[in-house]
Amino acid sequence: MKKITKEALRNMLSKKSGWDMLNDEVRELLVDVVLKHVTTGKWENGNPENIFLADGCCCVRYQNGMWWHYNLANKTWF
Repeated sequence: MKKITKEALRNMLSKKSGWDMLNDEVRELLVDVVLKHVTTGKWENGNPENIFLADGCCCVRYQNGMWWHYNLANKTWF
């Protein structure tokens, strides 16, 4: 992903399936962690496609089909 601002990422995520199931606080935490993830190193997964819950975590699926769990408390992903 090219360099992206937090506001641009929030806007992108807000249009994805699953965004509405999150409350405002969780949304902000998710934006923070996803921004950290996609701007760390070389990003090759594309743009977010949808948001869902799995294994007690917020997850995001990207254009290439890969998806990540986001631990919002620890600001990590796996």
